[in-house]
Amino acid sequence: MSLRRRALLGTFLGLGAAGVGASVLGAAPAQAVSRPLDAPTQRFAIGVREYAWSRGNRRLTTRIFYPATGTPGGNPVTNAPVANGVFPIVEFSHGLGGNPESYAPLVRPLAEAGFVVPAPVFPTTSTGTPGNIQDVYNGNQSMDVSEVITRTLALNTTAGDPLAGHLDTAVGVGVAGHSLGGMTTHGLLTAWPDERIAAAVPFACVDMGNPSNRVTANVLFVHGDQDPICQYSSARQAYAELPAPKAFLTHRGTGHDQYIWSGYNHTQTIATYLDWMRWSLYGDTAARDRLPADATSGTTTTTWESTLTPPPAGAVVSLRSRANNQYVCAENGGAGQLVANRASVGPWERFDLIDLGSGAVALRSHANNQYVCAENAGAQPLVANRASVGPWETFQRVNNADGSVSLRAQVNSRYVSAQGGGSQPLIANATSIGPAESFDLVTG
Repeated sequence: MSLRRRALLGTFLGLGAAGVGASVLGAAPAQAVSRPLDAPTQRFAIGVREYAWSRGNRRLTTRIFYPATGTPGGNPVTNAPVANGVFPIVEFSHGLGGNPESYAPLVRPLAEAGFVVPAPVFPTTSTGTPGNIQDVYNGNQSMDVSEVITRTLALNTTAGDPLAGHLDTAVGVGVAGHSLGGMTTHGLLTAWPDERIAAAVPFACVDMGNPSNRVTANVLFVHGDQDPICQYSSARQAYAELPAPKAFLTHRGTGHDQYIWSGYNHTQTIATYLDWMRWSLYGDTAARDRLPADATSGTTTTTWESTLTPPPAGAVVSLRSRANNQYVCAENGGAGQLVANRASVGPWERFDLIDLGSGAVALRSHANNQYVCAENAGAQPLVANRASVGPWETFQRVNNADGSVSLRAQVNSRYVSAQGGGSQPLIANATSIGPAESFDLVTG
């Protein structure tokens, strides 16, 4: 990034309206795994404790928010008793000119949901400091976060500390941050890697470097596509460079931070963020399955990659369109789009119908052993081109009164349609069911 670009970031990178308001773990798992801890179902009250830590001569005052005893819904209570249980850690990094309290909409929900949240006050970029963004580009803030993670994990065995015995030190840790804090978060996956990280959510970040093979984390990007401060294209580049599992939640027509605060897609932001962490750190598969619905609104678009485990084989079926009585074909051995244009059944017209539970199904083509995908969240025709099943490859089976079935794509809640009476490729874009959205399932 050019010095001019950095200077522009130094001028604009901040909270906007929001401003008012020695490794302990080994390598983290790439995906959520089976674990003895169950994700909490209740909402917790929030406690907060402050720790006067440092890294060399860098003071790292850190406020740790945590699940506490008491009635949920109030403000954090200083030194409140810790709730019963063992909880994963998710560190949060504030933006330029901010502090942990100014980011309450992203910090408090984590603690309420059953996470311990260390939130450092960075020494040169917090409220009332000079705003030295070079501390992000030279790695100081990413290394500060690693120090805070180490110190927090050590509390689990610190005699007399109220958090002792309440910290999950086996699953890895989560990290998140917005703006300059999002860049700090991305730096922990790239130029200043911390292999303890199992989940990350950078909000409104820019690309901080090439991914490190030392880190294997589930990464969710959240960004407004009209962000004037942190370029959307840079975040998309950062996303493209990382391996799956990953996702990108785009708030269309949105700037730098509106989606964080109450109103404007705040609900989608928080629900997706929390369930990403619940899946990644608690192994909560129900939270994983909620992700597409969490992220859906009239002004959001989400890219998902490898967020579900490939299921086993199911019944062999062909789909015959009620619009023209022709079978759906995976054109060119699955390399082309799906079209209902074949009078007979061969390998290109056969699919494994895989039951994912609760009425959800996936289709795997016999032409190439790839899963049918609602390309670009249903905006483009269906193609059998995916090696694993995620929300784009998941469809809800609807049993119609006439004996036919319809398929509703999970990514956009639209029905698969044989457009033009079957003369055009199948696409998940219909809001209601008619002949073009109705198929006979022919087995065998």
